[in-house]
Amino acid sequence: MAPKLKRREPVGVLVHDHGHGPEPCSRGDYGEKAGHDRSRGRGHGWGRGWTQWPVRVLLGALTLSVVVTSGAVGIERYLSRKYMTPQAPLAQARISMSDQISWARRGETLPDHAPPVVLTFHDVNKNSKSPYVLTPKAFDAQLTALEQAGYRTLSAKQFTDYMNGGPVPRRSVLLTFDDGTDGLWKYADRIMAKHRMRGTIFTITGSMDKHRPYYLTWREIERMHRSGRWDFQSHTRAMHSMKQLDATGNTGAPMVNRLWLKDEGRRENTAEYRTRVLHDLAGSVKDIAGHGMPAPSMFAIPFSDGEGQPDADSQDSQGMHLLKQLFSFVMTDHSSVPLTASRRSAAAGLVQRVEILARTTPGQMLDDVGQKVQVPPNARRPLFETENWGGRQTRTSFDVFLGKAPSSPLTPRYAKADYRPDSSVDWTDYSTTALIGSLGNGTNQAALGVRTNSKEPMTVVLTRSRATLLADGYEVASQPLDPKSSHTVTVKVGRDTTTAHVDGQVELSHVSSRPSDQLTGGVTIRSGINKAGNQWPVFKSLDISPLKGAASRG
Repeated sequence: MAPKLKRREPVGVLVHDHGHGPEPCSRGDYGEKAGHDRSRGRGHGWGRGWTQWPVRVLLGALTLSVVVTSGAVGIERYLSRKYMTPQAPLAQARISMSDQISWARRGETLPDHAPPVVLTFHDVNKNSKSPYVLTPKAFDAQLTALEQAGYRTLSAKQFTDYMNGGPVPRRSVLLTFDDGTDGLWKYADRIMAKHRMRGTIFTITGSMDKHRPYYLTWREIERMHRSGRWDFQSHTRAMHSMKQLDATGNTGAPMVNRLWLKDEGRRENTAEYRTRVLHDLAGSVKDIAGHGMPAPSMFAIPFSDGEGQPDADSQDSQGMHLLKQLFSFVMTDHSSVPLTASRRSAAAGLVQRVEILARTTPGQMLDDVGQKVQVPPNARRPLFETENWGGRQTRTSFDVFLGKAPSSPLTPRYAKADYRPDSSVDWTDYSTTALIGSLGNGTNQAALGVRTNSKEPMTVVLTRSRATLLADGYEVASQPLDPKSSHTVTVKVGRDTTTAHVDGQVELSHVSSRPSDQLTGGVTIRSGINKAGNQWPVFKSLDISPLKGAASRG
């Protein structure tokens, strides 16, 4: 039987099904039907009709935002890789219990409240042979020692608040770091976080983002600042390298020297020097403030070249003058008259720091810092505190003041010692009394000085038969004494008045015309002979105490 053939619909004819089988329809019927469907889609379908353009715009915008975001993420990832060094794992030093006990004891005799001591660090890094670089573990040990001895750290603002006349803080240090090296982000930051300490970095702003990976980047600096652990101050923009000073090729620090202009065959004149230095300093301030941080109020001298430094010429004082136009306080590690943070250093605008090197042990650091913690003028037996006497002692031991003549064949004829010269910077309103014997027949002499290292140090010089009062080395009063080999001298130090009494009878006095902030300082003893082999004077006793009713200078 032949197969049954299926009926074909004519080409171009569509079929409607109304429930009783398909019915053909024409193209015209289809168009009408399709148009009806599209008409319904305008009100009910997505992307159709009146909604299609807003939806397409929205989808396009979303797509574009995804592309832009992905691009931004990619750029940010690239910049982070280029300008953010990965931080190293936290390094921790192994510290014995005996070391911790020893460090704690170093702080037991120091006052609870005192002006801060400023420390200088340079870099923290691994595998460096530089004498200025601490390993991460050594840095951790230094911070641990400060903690154990009872020191706190200050922010730059807290430090400047004190220096501007604010209250004396709890015993503290200001940790400063020169140059702005990348090791501070890579290694030191996590160690600082562990100890919950603050640091202040003096940056060479023109070197940031350059010479990678030695220096920090601005991205790292901004991240460090946001952490609340770090403040940033000026170390110049681009004056941290030695420059030529003359035709022979001698070099020096550009901050304090006029430079050689090779093309013109001469040195800078004063106006050119001032313009160059001010432009650099103002640029460093702009660089830091331009990255969202407070404008710096402190400056660290490159190479610590301040007044009296070997490579500073006559422009040095001018350089300091320029610095003080832009900054409240200048930091140095070397100065002819070291002034640790104090009211007097605040008035001078120059602060001496304690430099920490790779060879500095935690114990040595604590000893150095402890000698600079300001103490009150109160010492009952300072002659027995030989470790607290500093200053210049001309080829002699301290024993020369106690009656033991030097045994060296090159015996000097003069000796001098300052009592706690770094921690008596703000002393005033105090009294000191000395009993001096073995004055012989007038061929030897002894002296008791006050206001040590101030702008006008005062000295009472005693011989067998005369007392003389010197102001900054110049005689201002003199009186004869009853000739005898021993005399007792008491010197009272007020804000601007110095009064000496010898043997309770002779009085010598001087009133200074200088500002009182330039007159503070501690006690000095001196001894001398006029002829080799003569008997040296002997300091039999010495006492230092505050004047009754004296107000604290805190």
